[in-house]
Amino acid sequence: MSMRAELAVLALAAGWAAAAWTAEGQSEVAPLVERVRPLAEDPLKEAPGVFFYEDLETIQKLGESFQDVGGNDGRFRISDTDAFSGKRGIQQEYLPGKELKDDPGNAGWCWRFFGDNPKSNMTRGGTLVTTAVARWYHKFEAGFEPRDVAHWVPKFGRMRCFTDGEWHGAYSVLYWIAGQDGHLSIERHTKAPGVHREWLPNHATRFEFARPENVGRWIHFELRVALGEGPRADRIQAWADGLLICDVEGDDLAGGYRKFGLNGMSWDCYWNGGSPKRQSRYFDDLMLGTQPIGPARTPLNPEIVLASATGKVELEVAEGMQETLETETTNDGLVTRHKPLAVKYATVWRGQAAAERVTVNGENGAFVGPRAGKEALAANTLHFVRARRKGAGDAWGPWSAWHAGFATEWPEGTQPAARTPPEGYLAGADQK
Repeated sequence: MSMRAELAVLALAAGWAAAAWTAEGQSEVAPLVERVRPLAEDPLKEAPGVFFYEDLETIQKLGESFQDVGGNDGRFRISDTDAFSGKRGIQQEYLPGKELKDDPGNAGWCWRFFGDNPKSNMTRGGTLVTTAVARWYHKFEAGFEPRDVAHWVPKFGRMRCFTDGEWHGAYSVLYWIAGQDGHLSIERHTKAPGVHREWLPNHATRFEFARPENVGRWIHFELRVALGEGPRADRIQAWADGLLICDVEGDDLAGGYRKFGLNGMSWDCYWNGGSPKRQSRYFDDLMLGTQPIGPARTPLNPEIVLASATGKVELEVAEGMQETLETETTNDGLVTRHKPLAVKYATVWRGQAAAERVTVNGENGAFVGPRAGKEALAANTLHFVRARRKGAGDAWGPWSAWHAGFATEWPEGTQPAARTPPEGYLAGADQK
């Protein structure tokens, strides 16, 4: 029997609903997994198609790895304040609007050029790239607030086809944050010759930063742009926290344009108008490749790091198998929203923690379900975590949503060419 058939349906993920409970008049948010600690040496650096990886550990300035940097008066910088892996990441510190002078946009950014980008001596005349994947980790610090109900930080990342003309180039794919719910919005702007419209319909994903479990933790994000042959033949895909949240086929981004290809990726922090308070967001483990990359790899007995150690916490780890996305709404023949994500979860470990860190092993819990009798998690497998806290009256609160998507390392001896994404990561979608 296949893994897909064996997985029990323990939850149907209709987004990532926040879990809260009330005991003796006190409302408490369910425990949050701040991260599942990755391997010290990231094997994804040698995964198929990867051509750029920056964990910020060895460079002193962003300009050493990025060709265009906006430092935001030193507030967009390499910092040891917080990091997903290692000791350093990128910190963007925002200022309240009243502290800004002439509204400079509270902006920070870093562009990595690749392929045949004509803006850089490093890449000018280089290889034309028709499929590019960007993967990164991001965290809004605990307690991060939007400026008001409708203004989360809009900018996040963008992939572009630069030309030898204006800065905006032929076309861009924008991985942005929009709306009162802070949902990820995949937007596309094109001036490529032969395309049928300049702005393509926005795709509203079901990943929302307004949900409390998506603030205060490190989250995996990924964007894939694949150019087809001719008009309406391109494909845009996006992932968040280990799940495919967007899959737009038949896009008309390039319309067959091939004078230049995909050749630049930027991670952006613009927030015109300022912040309601001094607060920060962070980026780490930035990667570029030509094939889907997936979440960070962990040992088979990984360490779970909780955002808070208050009280006794019960944890479950599950193998996750995502179903193929189903269309909910369309515009101009393109999907603009998918139905709620459907994921099959099979619990493989249960344990408890009274501190911020707990290792998934037989001492701190028990392997169950498909891993009953085992001593570790399965290799090259997509996993998720959920948690609940014991509160007043010694009663357990409800479970959090499954979150903190991670992938276990490949079996020992797996060669770089065979380091493929974990089963279930592509959600049944072929990669044409």
